[in-house]
Amino acid sequence: METLKLLATFNNEIEAQVVKAKLAEAGIESLLRSADTDNMLPMLDFITGVGIYVEPDDLSVAQGLIGSGSDDLDDDMEVGVGD
Repeated sequence: METLKLLATFNNEIEAQVVKAKLAEAGIESLLRSADTDNMLPMLDFITGVGIYVEPDDLSVAQGLIGSGSDDLDDDMEVGVGD
């Protein structure tokens, strides 16, 4: 892997995992990085955030995926959707 580029930072791991799954569906590998690697102090994630990193070649496509209005990530995180 080349030097990875930061795609986005999220307040918690759940939001980051949703985006990671969207990227994986599009064939883009990503890596999550968190200050709280062992989940002992989740408050660290809230303070520093959870970063998603991708290969430099995938950065512009990944930015388009998470920034497009046609695929609203907030809809995927709504409680009760699809029940």
